[in-house]
Amino acid sequence: MEIIQKLMSSISIYKGLPKNIYYLAIARMILGMGNFIIPFLVLLLTEKLGYSVTVAGTLAMGVTGTYLAGSFLGGKLADNFGHKSVLVFGELCGAILLILCGFVSEAKLLIPFLLFGAYFFIGLALPASNALVADLSTPKNRDAVMSLSYLAYNFGSALGPVMAGYLFWNYTQWIFLGNGLAALIGVLIVAVLIKVEHSDQQSIDSELEKPVQGTVWAVLKARPRLLGFTLLCGLLWYSLNQMTMASPLYLSHIFGERGPVIFGQLMTYACVVVVLITPLLMKFTSSKSETISLAYAGVMFAVGYGLVMLFPNIPVHFFAWLFLSAGEVLLLTKEGVYLANNSPSSHRGRIQGVLVTLRSLLVMPSFIVIGYSIDSRGYDFTWLSVISISVIAALGLYWMAHKSRKLEVISV
Repeated sequence: MEIIQKLMSSISIYKGLPKNIYYLAIARMILGMGNFIIPFLVLLLTEKLGYSVTVAGTLAMGVTGTYLAGSFLGGKLADNFGHKSVLVFGELCGAILLILCGFVSEAKLLIPFLLFGAYFFIGLALPASNALVADLSTPKNRDAVMSLSYLAYNFGSALGPVMAGYLFWNYTQWIFLGNGLAALIGVLIVAVLIKVEHSDQQSIDSELEKPVQGTVWAVLKARPRLLGFTLLCGLLWYSLNQMTMASPLYLSHIFGERGPVIFGQLMTYACVVVVLITPLLMKFTSSKSETISLAYAGVMFAVGYGLVMLFPNIPVHFFAWLFLSAGEVLLLTKEGVYLANNSPSSHRGRIQGVLVTLRSLLVMPSFIVIGYSIDSRGYDFTWLSVISISVIAALGLYWMAHKSRKLEVISV
């Protein structure tokens, strides 16, 4: 009963938020439920379209590349034409192209080009989406807003791949149609129900969020801590990615044919854990700075992977993934809060576009690095390297928090 009371108490942070925030959460949940294509992308390209694994991997990287290109461009467009407008335009174009894929689901040459276009436009909408969340929130409720948005999307994503798994072999066209229709419904909710009033972007109390003049590069030059923060978060993302990259390989190495089954169970377990612990973590860290909270995430990753390395058995894996899931929650919520709190409202889209693209470029080589590390040095060395990176990130973020406190004391 006490645990239930604590959970209900922590959920109270989501009460009394503006209606726009709840509409946005519903839209994100529907988008998550329609997350059919990306988890099955390589399988679609190999099993359904007949590409070799090498070509499929190259095409999948191409989809990632067009997504990043769209994200980089989308930041500037969002600040110039409005965050909501660019979000609606990008998601709408992406949804239409995905729906078209459903009507030509066996076209070997056409499908990759349609996917390149679709994910370019979806990437275009990403900085606008993040900036819109910042527009609709304030420093006081931003923790609740960001975590609710993440929670809603994660809840939907827990259901999406399961549905896609049943559709994959016999109803492949619905992988594309379902994803496209979900994106279409989500963007219609944003377009029709979310109202961005003039006051949402003008009633800014924080000096750091007030509009400024100049290019995004001038803003980043004046605020170099944003670049340092992005680098440290890139290290945390490197660690987070090993939940879905090194972990399934490690499980297959230890448990053989049972490995993929155990990995699937861990993924489902992680989704459930995230839904349960997100409000608790937000309540626990509500009085902490974002950098301290992210330092906790680094510690969580180090502890989780340390347990996996030292005790390679199934019960400990589930216990370790509790820590890894907690680190994921803190990273995916607090990173966005920090960027929103430290970006001028006039440049939110551009800063999101540039920094998210930079972080992604830093993380992309991890696939090659981890593969080489496993092949040449083995799993123990690989886990030690991931743990070390997590600790370095935690120490760097702790130093940022300490330096920020010192500056606040001096300014007072």
